[in-house]
Amino acid sequence: MKFIASKKLSDNTLLRSIILWMLVAFMFAAGLSVTAKVIEYGMTPAQWINTVFGNAEEFTDPLSMNDLLLSVHTDLFGLMLMFILVASVYARTSRRMGVKMAFFTLSLVSLLFYPAALLSSFLIGATAVSVAFGSFFLFHLLIVVSSIDLILLLIRRKF
Repeated sequence: MKFIASKKLSDNTLLRSIILWMLVAFMFAAGLSVTAKVIEYGMTPAQWINTVFGNAEEFTDPLSMNDLLLSVHTDLFGLMLMFILVASVYARTSRRMGVKMAFFTLSLVSLLFYPAALLSSFLIGATAVSVAFGSFFLFHLLIVVSSIDLILLLIRRKF
């Protein structure tokens, strides 16, 4: 049984449209992930620090390690799936190897620094929360930019 007759996406319109809509869905999911994190933690590093460590002046309790671990675990699951699928499509593009490696390296490092920094914030302090904040938003920015790049490549049929 042959599922894909050709390796070229220009020959297979169904597979091209499936990948195109998958990328649109990932851009939407990345936007929802950022929106949920902004609602839960805040929009600035200072708000993230106040959420994680609490604030006595505003009468907010710090997050427990259990709640933080649960939040990071669910985030990491979805973000890893998003990275694997976008990276597997991006690996087949006609982009230069340096561009691909820069995307893979930056997105993987930011994906790994987000949970590591957030979970080590109880040991390191506010700096770790700021690193987690930057890593989280950098990863989502990279996913959205690479998805737009891939969508444009699919529309132009230069895959």
